[in-house]
Amino acid sequence: MNYNDTLQSVKLVLEAQAVPLLIGETGIGKTALAAELADENDWCLINIDGNILKEGEIGGLPTVENRTTVYAIHHKLREIDEALSQGRTVLLFIDEINRCEHAVQQELMNLILNHEINGYHLHDSVRIIAAMNPTDTYDYQTVEMDNAQKNRFVWLYMEPDYMQWLDWAAAAGVDQKVMEFISTFPDYLSQKNEDDIDATPRSYERISDIYRVYAKHPERYPKNVFYNVIAGNVGKVIAEEFVNFVHSDAAPLVTYNEVYSGSELSQDVIKKIEAESHTRLYLAAKNILRQLDAKLEAHECDPQPAIDRLVLFLKYYPADLMIGVMKDVRNNTKVVKKYALENDNFIDAYFKTYEAIR
Repeated sequence: MNYNDTLQSVKLVLEAQAVPLLIGETGIGKTALAAELADENDWCLINIDGNILKEGEIGGLPTVENRTTVYAIHHKLREIDEALSQGRTVLLFIDEINRCEHAVQQELMNLILNHEINGYHLHDSVRIIAAMNPTDTYDYQTVEMDNAQKNRFVWLYMEPDYMQWLDWAAAAGVDQKVMEFISTFPDYLSQKNEDDIDATPRSYERISDIYRVYAKHPERYPKNVFYNVIAGNVGKVIAEEFVNFVHSDAAPLVTYNEVYSGSELSQDVIKKIEAESHTRLYLAAKNILRQLDAKLEAHECDPQPAIDRLVLFLKYYPADLMIGVMKDVRNNTKVVKKYALENDNFIDAYFKTYEAIR
């Protein structure tokens, strides 16, 4: 499943009071999904990484008090109790449950499935998401669960989707040059590189920050240094492509200011639209929608003329892409959606285009 489908599936599983198990490659967005869910619901997110735990750590080391064995409480479990005492709802995200020692895995399973470990009782209100990497990989060692344990989870397989990643990246402030690169080379978003570092969605978050520093101070860092750092994130082949891409004279995407300048859409903008690829047009539309949403929310432009100009702009898009962007207006904007649904030109354009491609 892609990111959005996985997110919706997790919501359903949690509401049914079951435990979802996310299966996906490293860096695909499992942790980001848990963070988004917690932020959306104002829950307190507590992360436990099974890969860095040692045997007995999460269960607490035993001590003897008054001839009774007492186990220390791990600081992560104390964080849970503290959040609960403040009236917060807790989302416990347990990652890497198949990359820890077998004894650690058993301790985590006890916590997840029985809400108890060495006398510590996890409150029933705590929501739990577990995550692991695929077991059919040779890139790292994994610990298998037995069939009884497997049957206690709802298994959700997560796969990369570059279009949804672009949506996320635009909202998260990933540099536009990085987004343009992925829109041009979508297969590079998640790619295994033999005898080299794999590229993952998380890699491009770091590359965005690195590129911004490099672009701001090109005199400090030679091109070969920039290449070496990028290669340390995504491997040599993709690094070479990326470095060449950012140093090329590729035309910038169509911008909000270009679309909304003047009394009508300029011929220069129309020519740029007609010369662009589907993926770059989609990315341009996403950027423009995001800015339009912000301006409408801040009352910085007249709503209906702004929607009329948006419709005029989209009419030069390929029909299937125009429909896709209009659906994005409905699904992924706050204020644009409201005014678009009140705009006759928007509604008419949608249904006429939809009928034309049926």
